[in-house]
Amino acid sequence: MTQSVIAQKNFTLHLRDGNNKEPLIGAYVLTKDKSFVSDENGICKFQIDKFPTKLNISYIGYDDLTYTLTNQSDESILIDLSPKATTLDLITVTGSKYEQNIATSPVSIDIIKADIVSSTNTLKADVILNKIPGVQVIDGQANIRGGSGFSYGAGSRVMLLIDDIPALQPDAGFPNWGDIPIENLSQIEILKGAASTLYGSAALNGIINYRTAYAKSNPETHASAAFTVFDSPKDMQKKWWGDTLRYSTNASFVHKEKYGKLDFVGSGFYTKLEGFNQFTNESRGRGNINLRYRFSEKFILGLNTIANFSKSNSFFIWGGPVSKAMQAFPGTVSDKKARRLYLDPTMTYNDNFGNSHKLLSRWTSIKNDNNTNQSNYSKNGYIEYQYQRKFAQLNLNTTSGVVWSGNKTESQILGDTIFSGRSFAWYLQADKKFFEKLIVNGGIRFEHNQQVSPINFMGTQSPKVKQEGRWVSRFSINYELHKYTNFRASWGQGYRFPTLTERFVTTTFGSFSIFSNPFLGSEFGWSAETGLKQGFKLAAFKGFIDVSGFVSAYENMIEFTFVSDVNHLGFQPQNVGNTQIFGTEISVIGQVAIGKVDINILTGYTYLDPKYKNWDTDEAIRNSVSGDENVLKYRSKHQFKSDTEAKYKKYKLGLSYQRVSHVINVDRAFESVPPINFDVFGIKEYRHANNKGYSIVDVRIGVDFSKVSLTGIVSNVFNTEYTLRPALMEAPRNFTLRADFKI
Repeated sequence: MTQSVIAQKNFTLHLRDGNNKEPLIGAYVLTKDKSFVSDENGICKFQIDKFPTKLNISYIGYDDLTYTLTNQSDESILIDLSPKATTLDLITVTGSKYEQNIATSPVSIDIIKADIVSSTNTLKADVILNKIPGVQVIDGQANIRGGSGFSYGAGSRVMLLIDDIPALQPDAGFPNWGDIPIENLSQIEILKGAASTLYGSAALNGIINYRTAYAKSNPETHASAAFTVFDSPKDMQKKWWGDTLRYSTNASFVHKEKYGKLDFVGSGFYTKLEGFNQFTNESRGRGNINLRYRFSEKFILGLNTIANFSKSNSFFIWGGPVSKAMQAFPGTVSDKKARRLYLDPTMTYNDNFGNSHKLLSRWTSIKNDNNTNQSNYSKNGYIEYQYQRKFAQLNLNTTSGVVWSGNKTESQILGDTIFSGRSFAWYLQADKKFFEKLIVNGGIRFEHNQQVSPINFMGTQSPKVKQEGRWVSRFSINYELHKYTNFRASWGQGYRFPTLTERFVTTTFGSFSIFSNPFLGSEFGWSAETGLKQGFKLAAFKGFIDVSGFVSAYENMIEFTFVSDVNHLGFQPQNVGNTQIFGTEISVIGQVAIGKVDINILTGYTYLDPKYKNWDTDEAIRNSVSGDENVLKYRSKHQFKSDTEAKYKKYKLGLSYQRVSHVINVDRAFESVPPINFDVFGIKEYRHANNKGYSIVDVRIGVDFSKVSLTGIVSNVFNTEYTLRPALMEAPRNFTLRADFKI
């Protein structure tokens, strides 16, 4: 094509939402060699001296648009962008650290939108995850496709992110779900499989990324209040509270507004629980402020803060499987006060050559006071510089960065000793599109971890400095067979350096103790997947069917293992050898229109075959599990989950169903307590009588008025009795009334 060269000509684009005509702030406009960004009024001004020139216009959540400028074009141009349609165009950033359609992602990613959180009155951010196929949270420990079991509050293999920044408590590797401001949620992105290349240690099994919402053009204020009452258990022998009321109540608000170049979001949350399990009460308050200041649309500074204060108690193990099932075993109750503060300064700069520079950082201060000699105090820092370059002519995106994190911890469970740690990493990832259909993704990362500890720890000699460097890599492809039909294949390595708590924990709970293991080694592994995502855009149905097969393998997997010798009687973190998990998964997410009724569907089935590789040759492993079958502890082989919501005018009706098969193996010591080898806690008795798994049904009904929405929820409709981990009962049937207000 011939290009003419004339004197520079000024252009002004007015970019708007095609539906509500609101200005689009921060939309990208790219030419062959320059990039521009729209301001707070949706206006983008620039000069062009070569014609014709193609403008590639993009904005997250909207269809991309190509517009051609000629020397006869108007100098002021109004452009409306079309919002992406429903579930076929969900956008994610977690898989590659830049926005992409979920269909073109080379790895398995599920997305939860904010409306289901309010519809189900989710109080803690982990509860909603149980709606995702292949995801299970056991006593606060996230497990994706069987990659984790139950590890007593230490050493997560799933990385938790809040706004793309790691949020695991560094000393224990444990997620503090109550810190996440779900009242101001944009969406949750769940990546399944090893992701250490982009996110480092602890991303061995996957990623859970909670992304908060920002202010839009018009101010918004929302508030909510809810009250929940717990019913009596089906077996009345277990009810211990007589005629008193066991309940929870919660309230929240969020306000979003733009003040010139400043974007402001403020939210607050409070909840009080009088638990159905004895000594499981909580009062918690949380505040969150998100600020973004646009010096220009290319240079943005941000500052997000979270403050979370709570007072709670809990017990580790029940008093017995029948009448004492919801009461505490003597000596296992703990009272805790917690204060956790987050401060997240960020910077984004987009230069004139298509380069994006980001500075992400987080400072946290954590204080947990516990009456059972388990208090801990830690201060943690994280900083990441990220550089992205889009080569539009080459269909190539590159992302690279350097990361530093450090922590200082003093904890009673770590012998009242001060420990410190730090890590450094460098990563590079490239995404290249071929023939407009094939996306090839590759990445590498080098990470170096270090922990500093006493040479003599409670009588055990150990290295003063434990350090280790490791390279990891990933490779994946996504091929568009037809429109809305994408085949993907991926392989990625994972790596996890043991946490301070895993190496040095020393504490007791009831009849059990946990002992330190300063010589604990790192876990290393890989995961691979092939999958087909088929999109449908028919008259009545829009959505995806996703089918995948996957395998994960771990070397030197860390598990808390029962030990019994002259000096120890209890659990100790150990490298138990190599493991392998095969599995398949099928899921459906979509929307169906039947007349005037719109139905949203999220459903899926996951099958797992999790095994110890050295089961036949390692007697210690066989003796550590409760059964005779080679199955990793605390895993269910079968999971089926479904959530359906129908909307008709101002009414909505939702139905949720979960079916989870029996956990075949737990720690043998729970069922046969050494040294007497007797079922002291009745765990074996209970598991033998309840060995068919469990099914849970929840129902919700709501009505939306102009400014108020009311929702009634019945959870565990059939009052099913079940446990997720030994000796801790889950909630009986409960009733919730929730009101949401637009102010």
